[in-house]
Formats: sequence, C-alpha cells, structure tokens
Amino acid sequence: MSEQKPKVIDRRNRKFVWVDRAVMEYTETLTRPTDKLVYVMLCMYADNETLTSYPSIERLAELCGCSERMVRYSISRLKEAELISVEARYDGRGYRSSNVYYILDPPA
Repeated sequence: MSEQKPKVIDRRNRKFVWVDRAVMEYTETLTRPTDKLVYVMLCMYADNETLTSYPSIERLAELCGCSERMVRYSISRLKEAELISVEARYDGRGYRSSNVYYILDPPA
C-alpha cells in the first residue's frame, strides 16, 4: 500500500499578512499578546509600498477582540518599542479623523 503525498495548497490568490519575525520574538516591551495582535492588524491594513495604515481604534478593538482602551495601551507600547509611529489625520473641515500608523523597521 503506497502512501499518498499531501496535497500542496496553492495560496497565490489568497491575501496574507507579512510580519517581521523579530517583532513576534520581541519580549522587552511587548509583554502582552494584545500588543503583538494590534501590530499584526496594523500590518494587515498597511499599504505594501508606503507601510502606512489607518484603521480606527474601534475597528482594531473589534478585530482584536479587546477594548478600545487596550488597543490604545498597545499602540503606546508599540510606539515605545519604536515599531510604529503615529500621526493624527484631519478631514477637509479640520476635524480629527483616524490616525495614520507607519510601520517601522524593528530596532536591531
């Protein structure tokens, strides 16, 4: 009886998220799983060329299954770890809208 080889899954047409392994192994500042999950969600929304992302805090909380307060806390930890930078965005009337998040290269 011959064993069948496992079928190779073709994922070329599926979307995926690229996350730097160094971030996933980072333990100094990112001590909570939520910190890394927020980072992954920011990467998921990031433009491949500019590495900018702009989901709302509410959307990140929904995706991560946590509170908006926890997302804000994780964002501050990601900034402290120099993995992201944050810039406020404003609409045409001058009212604040969502932030722009820049995905940065992890520190060496």
